[in-house]
Amino acid sequence: MSLHLSLGATTTTRSLLVWLQLMLGAYLLISSSACAKPIQAPDIRKCQKAIATSPNATVDNTTMTLDCCLPWHDIPRRNFSWDDYPVTHAKVRRAAHKADEEYIAKLNRAYELMKALPDDDPRSFEVQANMHCAFCNGAYKQLDTNITLQVHFSWFFMPWHRLYLYFHERILASLLGDPSFALVYWNWDNQILSNDTDHIGNNMPRYFTVKDTPLYDAKRDRDHTPASELVRINVASNVTTTDTPEEIAQENLNILYQSLVTANTADMFMGGAYRQGTDLSNSSVTDAPLGGSLELNVHSGIHYWTGDPNRKLRSNMGVFTTAARDPIFYAHHANVDRLWDVWTTLPGGCRQDPTDQDYLEAEFLFYDENKNLVKVKAKDALDLSKMGVSYEAATEGDDLWKNFDPKPTAGNEGSQVQYAIDKMGVKEVSAALDNTAKAITLSSNFTALVKLPTKNTSSNKSDDEQVDEVLVIQGVDMSREDYVDLKVFVNMPTVGLSIIVPSPDAGKRLFATVKFEVGNNLRRLGLQSDEYVVVTILTNSDAGPVTIRGMKMEYQSTICSS
Repeated sequence: MSLHLSLGATTTTRSLLVWLQLMLGAYLLISSSACAKPIQAPDIRKCQKAIATSPNATVDNTTMTLDCCLPWHDIPRRNFSWDDYPVTHAKVRRAAHKADEEYIAKLNRAYELMKALPDDDPRSFEVQANMHCAFCNGAYKQLDTNITLQVHFSWFFMPWHRLYLYFHERILASLLGDPSFALVYWNWDNQILSNDTDHIGNNMPRYFTVKDTPLYDAKRDRDHTPASELVRINVASNVTTTDTPEEIAQENLNILYQSLVTANTADMFMGGAYRQGTDLSNSSVTDAPLGGSLELNVHSGIHYWTGDPNRKLRSNMGVFTTAARDPIFYAHHANVDRLWDVWTTLPGGCRQDPTDQDYLEAEFLFYDENKNLVKVKAKDALDLSKMGVSYEAATEGDDLWKNFDPKPTAGNEGSQVQYAIDKMGVKEVSAALDNTAKAITLSSNFTALVKLPTKNTSSNKSDDEQVDEVLVIQGVDMSREDYVDLKVFVNMPTVGLSIIVPSPDAGKRLFATVKFEVGNNLRRLGLQSDEYVVVTILTNSDAGPVTIRGMKMEYQSTICSS
């Protein structure tokens, strides 16, 4: 899922536009459990085929089934300890577009060696790709339950993928016999433009597009594989070809600013809690958060941009089941990991990892360079220096989105709330108290009034407490495995969009609650003192009907640990 915010205002009209692009994989499990405890490592002897299904793929066969089960017979097991994995050489991950020919050759050689291993070797590219498939598309259950295990769409998205890259990189280094070998990161957030398209961050690195090399994957969007094609993070804009490079860069910068800068708490940036017993079938409008802004916004947009629209479910990169079969996946996720590291250094907010023991003590399984099956905990992912990993700085590019200043645009004259009431007969939509609230079908132009919360003027706020204004869209119901593009306009009630709504696959629906920080933007537009705002939700999704159960604005309190 992707969340994009851009602003529009005049002296008489203040407007806010929010894009939510939802990339939804199989078996999203995001609700909380009353008897929670940390996720435990699954029994990998008990495995089932991973299945991804879409009600509206662009090819005839809309179901993908893969045997992603991981090897376990005669595989040594061990618990992770830093004593067993000491740092012997620094690993500096550099920007992909700055790699020289020697390093490009080394990267190709590393993947050539990995791909040459037998498919049942835990270090092989086949097993490495299956690792992502297995824990993202329902191959395993939570230990001693019948509840599917999922590592996306929660606070585990970033630590799981960091550890995945850590062991993947160790295997490549071992195969090369070079302990200092490090992955490159695809610097797609870098919006510095240049006529030298071989050396800018915001396109696909050219050496990943060379046919018959280990880094090439034929299952990519052919319109995006030329190295001169600029990455567009916004899913809805991926079909647009008329914008200038400067306009594309501005759009991307706005998305990056809203996803990384305004999302200033772990809950907003990393995603909601996920514990043993969390089960989608028991989620409700009050306790079903989706993942964080980095995962659902920019991360998902890059997957969509890269995947092949003419293949099943935009494979490879466009669907969890096959995403890691494209070598650029690892460069993409290296940049996602880098941005997590950068986010912790930004000023303002509570930019800290969760301290909940159910987060820190959660267990994952990975294979190391010696074919061991290693049980690792989420807390082991929180210090890159212990891994010996660092990132080559991309300061100039990072500064563009860090310091981005969204510009307002014009709307109707006068009060948008009064206009919506008088001219459109718009009614208030309130918060849903539970799942019995009537479903509201989103059409080409659904508009409602949402009451802003009463400003908290209490003097009881502690020095380490942060209070953010959050927009909550409750009970979003849609296809689990499609990209869904929702546009949310605040105080722009006359915007319209035509959509296609096919018959849904009733058995593959997601029911969840979306929430995101909007206080930064409301303050920017001077709306924080108003009683109501006009919220318009549009969707150009062709994944099937999308409904919601309610909407509300609320204050969310976060305690910042010292």
